[in-house]
Amino acid sequence: MKKIIYLAFVLLAMVACNSADKGTIMGTASADGGNIMAGITVQLYTMNTDLYTTTTTDNEGNFTISNIESGNYYIAATVQSGGETYDTGNTPMVVYVSDEIVKEVSLSLSKK
Repeated sequence: MKKIIYLAFVLLAMVACNSADKGTIMGTASADGGNIMAGITVQLYTMNTDLYTTTTTDNEGNFTISNIESGNYYIAATVQSGGETYDTGNTPMVVYVSDEIVKEVSLSLSKK
């Protein structure tokens, strides 16, 4: 019985340690002066410019990227609407993510 309790404790500690190194980015994105908010693709890149993950905004322009390893990332966004392309430009924002921290960002896209 003691071995089972000890094993359960060790597994619980491992899960707690693994989740403590993860962070979340929450934010909003909009284009064309706020006329475009839904369906914007938000990309998160490592500092080596490798694509880490992507997500899209909801109808209010909100997005969430969870379970991100601690570190620095580039975040950028793009959307096409009415034959026009909008993006955050050639200088994406650098975001630091760390242990259970929720980082809030706001992205404004301009017409290319």
